[in-house]
Amino acid sequence: MRKFLISAAVAASALAVATPASAQWYPQAPQQRGYGYGHYNYGHIRALQARLDHVQRELGRLAQYRMITRNEYRNLREDSRDLERKLRHDARDGRGLTPKEFHNVQRKMARLEQKIARDVRDGRRWSHRW
Repeated sequence: MRKFLISAAVAASALAVATPASAQWYPQAPQQRGYGYGHYNYGHIRALQARLDHVQRELGRLAQYRMITRNEYRNLREDSRDLERKLRHDARDGRGLTPKEFHNVQRKMARLEQKIARDVRDGRRWSHRW
């Protein structure tokens, strides 16, 4: 019996020594909140702002060439300004945008771009009712 216990103890200690370091437990540092940890940072916010600036420039160009009516221009410009205000409000708390806020802004921007494309294609391109 003693031979069995000694051999079992030697085998267990050999197994413990042979365990690789990566498989051993190591305490993890607490996860911080802020840029880079589940939030979209300044670079992502700046990219959304640049995309919105491009949309606003295109609106001005479309209105200048009378491809959209005054009312369409006014409504779309107001929608883009509302979206810009929302983006600035959500991003100003210092943490960046949460994934939900980021995707909401992206979805609203895509809808705004679709509205612009629809208003350009609605058949009033050559009318002089400006």
